[in-house]
Amino acid sequence: MKRKIIYLLTGAVVLIGILVVVFYQERKQNRIANLGSDVIYFSEASAPSSDTDGESNATSNPDSNASALPGSTDAASAAPAPSDSKDTASAAPVPSASAKPDSSSYQKITSSAKIVNYNDTGVTVIGDTAYELFSYVDSAAEKYAKAVNRLTKAVDKDVSVYDLIAPTSAGITIPDNKIKKVNTSSQKDSLEKIEQKLSGREIFVSLYDKMMRHRTEYIYFRTDHHWTAKGAYYAYQAFCEAKGITPHKLSEYKKKISKGYLGTFYTETNQDKNLKKDNFAYYLPLSSGLSMEYTTSDGTKSTAPVVADASQYGESLKYCAFIAGDNPYSVIKNKKLKDNSSCVVVKESFGNAFVPYLADHYQTIYVIDYRYWEGDLTQFIKKKNIPDVILINNISMTRNSYLIGRLSQIIP
Repeated sequence: MKRKIIYLLTGAVVLIGILVVVFYQERKQNRIANLGSDVIYFSEASAPSSDTDGESNATSNPDSNASALPGSTDAASAAPAPSDSKDTASAAPVPSASAKPDSSSYQKITSSAKIVNYNDTGVTVIGDTAYELFSYVDSAAEKYAKAVNRLTKAVDKDVSVYDLIAPTSAGITIPDNKIKKVNTSSQKDSLEKIEQKLSGREIFVSLYDKMMRHRTEYIYFRTDHHWTAKGAYYAYQAFCEAKGITPHKLSEYKKKISKGYLGTFYTETNQDKNLKKDNFAYYLPLSSGLSMEYTTSDGTKSTAPVVADASQYGESLKYCAFIAGDNPYSVIKNKKLKDNSSCVVVKESFGNAFVPYLADHYQTIYVIDYRYWEGDLTQFIKKKNIPDVILINNISMTRNSYLIGRLSQIIP
């Protein structure tokens, strides 16, 4: 009888131990992570129809021999393949928004892979890389511009308002010989139209030419709709040029890589077997005196690194390594700076990978995710006496009526 009791107790202890380990690992993978079902992705309710021009639909399989890297540079005539091995990006000057880009300098990308369209989500797969198709909506772009114009009109004239609209991979790295075979609007033309709708009081930071000049690098994920940390770095370069400060070279940062990232496209394509897992590279801020406190949607306050160890997250949550994911409100402080410099970044998830680069330049960074934050942005800027306001969105936001409505709500 005693032996049975001992066996039962031993078994119970082992079972509890297993449950504790499983619970710990789950918490470890999902800690300080907010990329759940409440996150707004950027496909409209009705995805663009697709003119496949004889290409396959989602019921067909892509060319199984295609092995395109980001940008689908699988053909012999393609530009050099992206590389994770070496960071050679320099702090090269960024052309001004008014400068006419020299498109002849852009490297070509071609692919022999078939096109697979997932019409219910607006995602297209070419080889091992997915793209979200983009459709310009002028009425929505008008509402976006009006919200930005209201902000610049409401704040003091000495407040600088920077407007960054990030192109998505469909506008930058999609193979040139496939563009006419998918139903996606020109992001270059769309960005120019949006800029024309702005008042001119804000500083429109043009990103299209900058990203195109680096389009053969690993600047967008294969399996996710976000840009990579390297892509966000080039946006940081462009911002520094617009602000008149010197960006740090990419080679100055300590780089880490966490393998096996499967992002939103993997889910939105029903786990398309042709998609190749991403390497999740990230760069640690240079300053050692950084701290970040963030407030969740339920009002809970927590602390986290500005850039966390991505290996601590599950394969679908690694993007949460940047500023603890999507939270309504965060404050980053740099104890090494004593110049009272500050900015507010008003963003959706594309801004997450961008913010860490700013941490070496500002004593205080306020981060507002307008999708979840409730407040008056104009009053917040005045109360905190903030000189720099940075709006950063991906271009699909400018056609999404819900997201534009959320931004408009905090700019009454």
